[in-house]
Amino acid sequence: MEETIDALIGDIASGQTADGYFNIHYQSVEMSERFTRRSDHELYCAGHLMEAAVAYYQATGKGRLLNIMRKYADYIEDVFKNNPRPEHFQTPGHQEIELALVKLNAATGERRYLELAKFFIDKRGLSEGEKQTNAGWYGPTYAQDHLPAREQTTAEGHSVRALYFFAGMADIALAFNDTALKSACEAIFDNIVNKRMYVTGGLGGNYHGESFSYDYDLPNELAYAETCASIAFVFFAQRMFLLTGDVKYIDAMELMIYNAVPAGLSASGDAFFYTNPLESHPERRERFSKLAHGQFNPENQRPGDFNCSCCPPNVIRLFASLKGYMYHSGENRIYINLYGSSETAYGGLRITQRTNYPFDGGVTVTLRAEKPVEMAVYLRVPGWCGSYAKEHAGNARIENGYIVLNREWRGTETIKLNFDMPVTEIYAHPAAHYNAGRVAVKRGPVVYCAEGADNGGALLKSAVIKKEANYRLTAVDGLTMLAPGGLTVIDCDAMFPHNADGMALYATAPMLYENAALRLIPYAYWANRGANEMNVWILKERNF
Repeated sequence: MEETIDALIGDIASGQTADGYFNIHYQSVEMSERFTRRSDHELYCAGHLMEAAVAYYQATGKGRLLNIMRKYADYIEDVFKNNPRPEHFQTPGHQEIELALVKLNAATGERRYLELAKFFIDKRGLSEGEKQTNAGWYGPTYAQDHLPAREQTTAEGHSVRALYFFAGMADIALAFNDTALKSACEAIFDNIVNKRMYVTGGLGGNYHGESFSYDYDLPNELAYAETCASIAFVFFAQRMFLLTGDVKYIDAMELMIYNAVPAGLSASGDAFFYTNPLESHPERRERFSKLAHGQFNPENQRPGDFNCSCCPPNVIRLFASLKGYMYHSGENRIYINLYGSSETAYGGLRITQRTNYPFDGGVTVTLRAEKPVEMAVYLRVPGWCGSYAKEHAGNARIENGYIVLNREWRGTETIKLNFDMPVTEIYAHPAAHYNAGRVAVKRGPVVYCAEGADNGGALLKSAVIKKEANYRLTAVDGLTMLAPGGLTVIDCDAMFPHNADGMALYATAPMLYENAALRLIPYAYWANRGANEMNVWILKERNF
C-alpha cells in the first residue's frame, strides 16, 4: 500500500504546476478557468489533499506530499489573500479547506495557513457581489453565505458544506480565542441537536439542495441525511469538545458513530449509502429510483459505486481515525471519551480497554505505568446512562460528566465499569409531526429499527408496540464485519393488522389487530438482507 501511495504522490509531484496548482480536471481541460467557478470544488479537493498529506506524514514520517500541499497552499494564499484577482471567486463554494489548513498548520508550524483558514471564515457572508453571482443556483443560504460567520445561529443550507464550515469555525474560535465565533458555534450546535437532527443522528432532511430544513421538519421516508453530513458533524462535535470541554458534544458525536455513520457502510464493506432514510418501502423506492437524480432519491440497497463518490472514502477515513475520537489528552490528563476494545499510551501510562460496547455496558479499563506517573484519567459517563457501577476506582470523583481518577499511578490497576443499558422509548417533539403517536426504540447509544426480513414482511407502518412491550434482548451472530462481538437484537410484544389482504381500501369498521412479536435490529445494520420494509418510528399503544 505504501508503495502504491508513494507512486501516486510521484504522479502528483510531476503534475503540479510551477506555481503550485494541482487539479486534474482543470489542468487537463480548462486551465484558464481555474478558480473562476465557485460552484466547482477546487478548494474542497485541495483541502482533502491537504488532509491526506497530513495523515500520510503522521503515519509514515514521509513529507513529500506534505511539501507538495504546502506549495499548493502558498499559491492559494497568494491568489485569494495576498493578490486577489477580480476574476476569481472569494471564498470556497464547498467548504473543507478551512479545517484542512488548520491541520496543515499543526503539522508544519506555519502560522500563515492558520491565518488563511481564518481569512476564509471571516470573508464568508460579506460580499454582496459574491452572494449574487457565486453562491450557486440555490442562493446564498445554500452556501452559508447569507450572514457573516459570527452572526449565524442556525444550521442553514447544504448540510455537508455547513458542517465542514462549522468545524472550521470551531477550529478558528479555539486557535484565536474568538468568543464571538465560539458563541455562534454553540448556538448553531444547539439548533442542530434540539431542532434539526434525526433520532439516528442523520442530518439534512431536505432533498432540495441536500440541505437543512426549518425547525422540526424531519420527514422519515424522504430523509436525505447524507452520510457525509453525519461524518462532518463528528468533526464539528469533536472540535466543540476541544473548544469548551463540555461532554455533551461527545454524547452527540457518539450517537453519530454508532448509528448514522455506520449505516452508510454495508456489512460486507463494499457498498455504501449516500442517503439514509428512517423509513423504507421497497415498491415506492423502485419508483423513485427511475426518476431524475435517482442516485440521490431514497435508497433501500447500498450501491457499490457512485457518480458522486464523497461518502465511501469519508466513511473509510473516519473509521481509520477513530482512535483520535476515542481518546483526548491535555497536560497530565487523558480523557477516555468513547468505549471500545483498544490500547493507547500517553505520558507514561498505557491504557487498555476490553468491552463489547455498545451492545454491552461492561467496560474493563486497565492502566499500567512502567514507573510512577502523575495523571488525571477522565472516564466519560455517557449522557444516556441513568446509573452505573464501578469497581476498584479508588478515590474517584464525579466532575462534569466524568469519573475522574487523579493520582500517582504505579504498576497495573484495573477499573471495571458497568453502564446500565435498559431499553428506552424515545418520543418526538409534537412539532416533529411525522412521528406523532410513535416511538423510537433505543438501548445505550444504539437506535433500533424494524425490518421486514425479521417480521414476515409485515406492514411495519401499521405495526403497534403494545403498552406493556416486554422488551427482550437476544444476541445473534452474523454481520460480523461490523459487529465482531455479536449483535444484540430486541424483541417486543406488538400487534399487526389482521388479514390486511382482505380489507377494503376504505372501510367503516376499524382495523383488526392480532398479537405477535416484533423484532428490532440496530439501525446501522439495516438493508443487508435484500430490499424490504424498514421503520424507525413505530406506533405505540397507550391510553390518553
